[in-house]
Amino acid sequence: MMTESQALETLTREDPEAAGDARAALAWLTGDEGLGTISLLRLQEFLWYALPVKWPMSTSGRVGVAKALGRLFLLAGLDRYAGVCSSAGTERIITAYADGHEEGIAAYTEAIEESNAAPPDTELLAWGSVMGAQERAAYDACAAALELAFASGELCAGARGWRTKRVDIVNRWLTGRPEIAVASPADGRDAGQQAEAARDGVPGNDTWLGRISAERIDAWAHGRPGERSRLARGLIPRLLEPPAVPDDPLPTLRWLLGHASEGLRLTARHYIAPALVTEAVEEFGWRDQLVGTLRQELDVFPLHTLRGMAQSEMGAIRRSRTSLVLTRTGRLMTADPAARWHIGTAALIGPDDGPQPDFSVAVREAALLVILTSGPTGYDELTRLLTDIHGVEGWAAGNGTGLASAVRTELYTLRHRLWALHLLGTERSFSAPLSLTDTGVTAALSALLARALRPRHHLGLG
Repeated sequence: MMTESQALETLTREDPEAAGDARAALAWLTGDEGLGTISLLRLQEFLWYALPVKWPMSTSGRVGVAKALGRLFLLAGLDRYAGVCSSAGTERIITAYADGHEEGIAAYTEAIEESNAAPPDTELLAWGSVMGAQERAAYDACAAALELAFASGELCAGARGWRTKRVDIVNRWLTGRPEIAVASPADGRDAGQQAEAARDGVPGNDTWLGRISAERIDAWAHGRPGERSRLARGLIPRLLEPPAVPDDPLPTLRWLLGHASEGLRLTARHYIAPALVTEAVEEFGWRDQLVGTLRQELDVFPLHTLRGMAQSEMGAIRRSRTSLVLTRTGRLMTADPAARWHIGTAALIGPDDGPQPDFSVAVREAALLVILTSGPTGYDELTRLLTDIHGVEGWAAGNGTGLASAVRTELYTLRHRLWALHLLGTERSFSAPLSLTDTGVTAALSALLARALRPRHHLGLG
């Protein structure tokens, strides 16, 4: 097996042009850190994304770079990496970009998933597609640990329970000491030596998971312009020491999930049956807060909102013919009150997982920031404050009536969500300030913490 310099010298004698391509590719991959820093995931990301997207050359030229790098790896004794470089699959992915960027990205994404080189999401952490330095370092460390596990035979794709074992390995690295270096399989240390080094680490609060959480909270609190960032920074101490989960978290949600566990009956038009609407109205005091007969789901705004949140955003229930039934998430929320609380409160603000920021999510987040900082706030004052915040952030030009109207609409949506989860203050008229119960304050903090810790999928606001 040759050293890196010996392999480059040999390749230069064989094919000077190929040696130049391999040297340039190696510099992109490793900087000045050498072959020992390469991992399978890093190599795949270079070959299947960076090379076809960021190297301005012809498709055939890019394929040539990949093959030259493969020859270098072969000379250095890294046969597995050489195989990836010279494979028909790599040439197919590079060629796919010639048909369009989206086609290339689709081929790259599919190949990464099939290779099992990328660390999977776990119950402890969902990876973002936009990562900070700590998250990227943890991602690479977990990828290297998985690669070693596959190379040593600890993991075998397709074997019974291998996916669960893969998740366990990622969780072990996320909760272990970041200082325990993950060497590349190319550096000569075997998997047993790597695992022994990991076990020598002293468990503590300074883990990859802790670092990622701190990094995400910092990005959430400091990554936006103006007033939103100031409000978020002021709430960090309260977010880091949130109150305990209530004894009976989110009772309206518990009621809905409880009925869905037995199959919640729907009408022919797929609304909640009148008898159950009446039960909810009486149990949660909605008869004193609404007018009319209140026998239809659409007559009871908080119930209709609750169902929509549980079905569309929490993913806790789904319709099966003429009934609402629990999903896997719903069963977890039914069995575990803490899970019900965290998933339910996160839905106050709502998801934001697309490639672009979501205006509705941004307004609801900002509204909770203001209320937690300033206390109960009238709708007119909230509309003015939030219109200013979102105008500065570039959601619309100036502070015109169009932006103010959109903000006001989202405030009403937030009000309905708070009401649905039994978190809205007792004064519910639109002329009264928007306020929270004591449990509502706790829920709002929980929602903002979930927002701060979420995986990032875009570089924009929020």
